[in-house]
Amino acid sequence: METPLVSSVREDKVVWDEESNGCYSVKSGGCLPTRSRLLERRVECTLNCPVCDEEIEDELHIFFRCAIARDSWSAAGLSSVLHNAMYQQTNAMDRIFAICSNGSSDTVGRVAMLLWCIWQNRNDKLWNDNIQMPRQIGRHAFDAWNDWYSVHKLQSNNVSGTTEADLVRTSMGFCFRDNSGHFMAGMTQWQQTVTSSVEGEAWALLLAMEEARHRGLNRVQFESDSKVLIEAIHMKRRGNSEFLSIVHDIIGLMSSFINFEVKFVRRQANLIAHTLARAANSWASFHRFENIPFCIDRLIFNEMQ
Repeated sequence: METPLVSSVREDKVVWDEESNGCYSVKSGGCLPTRSRLLERRVECTLNCPVCDEEIEDELHIFFRCAIARDSWSAAGLSSVLHNAMYQQTNAMDRIFAICSNGSSDTVGRVAMLLWCIWQNRNDKLWNDNIQMPRQIGRHAFDAWNDWYSVHKLQSNNVSGTTEADLVRTSMGFCFRDNSGHFMAGMTQWQQTVTSSVEGEAWALLLAMEEARHRGLNRVQFESDSKVLIEAIHMKRRGNSEFLSIVHDIIGLMSSFINFEVKFVRRQANLIAHTLARAANSWASFHRFENIPFCIDRLIFNEMQ
């Protein structure tokens, strides 16, 4: 097979080291042909990153240190992962392994998609002189992960409050919208404990009501896809369980705000809150939004059409 890589090489040469068994594999040779790795294998090429043209291109640079890559992590809602002290190993392989070992399945999946998109962008620049902006790369990664997630139907306990058993964590998310559907504000939060799905949903609703009170919103319709929760509120159920204790607090708050209403909606109609709850684990334990977060802007745009 004759594949000219550089103009100075006219004849094919064996430059990849064999393994002890005499065979060559992609694993033994290195999966990614970064310019520093190509030079190690005696392929003549420039060393600068083809994307930023500022530093030597190795795996750590192209995925984690290149300015375009860093901004792409931020655009994908993964900047907290990029800057996490647990993931600052000195080579890319160890860094990715640490993320896979300690991150939730959601986070690991999103990181994997982002790395793939960063590499695709690098190749598109190298071969076609076409480069995407970080926001486009981040959007592509997020959309690709959501598509994969939907097809494989990964477990998610509910919409606005989710339980991450592998993280020993419960997360929630919600947003306020005006009567025309325009985004007003939002919030995510997670706590280091695992609750039942219905307890997580009740906790999320209570926090949403407290946030509405904090913002001076006194006429709000709260939507949840937990039929058990909505029925418990409407029937004013009482009991000693953790769930009914939260319900009691919700009812007490609603008695002070007579224009607070709760409504049951199907899961598909509450996808925005569900997406925020899933993304909560990538941010600080408490996060407020005054502008539309990247992970839901397309969902809101589609609903407004």
